[in-house]
Amino acid sequence: MKKHDISWCLLYLLLVVASAVLIASGGFAWFNRTLPYLAGAVQFAVYATAGDLLSTRMLEGQWKVNRATAFVAASWGFSGLWVTLAFQVFSAGAEQAMLHGFLPFCGNAIALAFFTSALNNLIFGPLHSGFIRVCTNYASLRFTRGGSPTVRQAVNSVDWGELIDFTLLKTIPFFWIPVNTITFLLPEEYRIASAAMLSMVFGILMTVLRLKERRDQASTAAQ
Repeated sequence: MKKHDISWCLLYLLLVVASAVLIASGGFAWFNRTLPYLAGAVQFAVYATAGDLLSTRMLEGQWKVNRATAFVAASWGFSGLWVTLAFQVFSAGAEQAMLHGFLPFCGNAIALAFFTSALNNLIFGPLHSGFIRVCTNYASLRFTRGGSPTVRQAVNSVDWGELIDFTLLKTIPFFWIPVNTITFLLPEEYRIASAAMLSMVFGILMTVLRLKERRDQASTAAQ
């Protein structure tokens, strides 16, 4: 453990404690109910960025906070506005589709949560993932490598085949739809907070898998 790790661990512990206090006191509920768009932006900017920073530390062995980090954090915050709206649109849309017979099991809360999660992740999820990937690559090209990329260059820098194969065909059906089904069973005022926290958890889980792949590749090469 490096000397800066202790300070960062304390910051993450503070985030966990603050989250627990906000949940227990109803602070999350009040924030999301009173200022939903602002709450969505803040929660995604904080939790998703925390996940990105920890993932970078795990993969590269150091903490990186720079202008690229700030740009990506702002991108996460902006995406939180759209996630907030999407949750409302797909929740109401799935309920109406069930009421009018376009989807089965009308009146079943678990079915409603599942259909909402599935529609949200299959329709909105790929757009959200693509937006974040483009913003992340743009930040890397501009602030880390010191270039002046255009939007087209940032878009072209994304490995869209990998994004579709990994995000659309693997993580959406096997991770996001199941866990967000649970999210949509929560009271409405806690759903965005849950989604933001899951973004952080997902980033860490993917980093663990990448580290395992690195160790397996190193082990294979050594044989």
